[in-house]
Amino acid sequence: MTLPRLLRIVLAAGTLSLAGCAGACLCEDAGGSYTGSTCTRWSPGQEAASEWCQDNGGVYLGGQDRCEWGSGGP
Repeated sequence: MTLPRLLRIVLAAGTLSLAGCAGACLCEDAGGSYTGSTCTRWSPGQEAASEWCQDNGGVYLGGQDRCEWGSGGP
């Protein structure tokens, strides 16, 4: 049995709505903020620190707000 067209549209819209909510929940659970369908993990200051760290050969540790160079690994 096929579903009426309107019911299919409503179900599709509901599914897409839930997918957007899931993305927002995942983003916020990871410590980010979700605005305008975009997840931002850090503040602008942390983004700048991360870019500076990577530009200088380091790895930015956002949770600790620091840059590390050459520790660990083979």
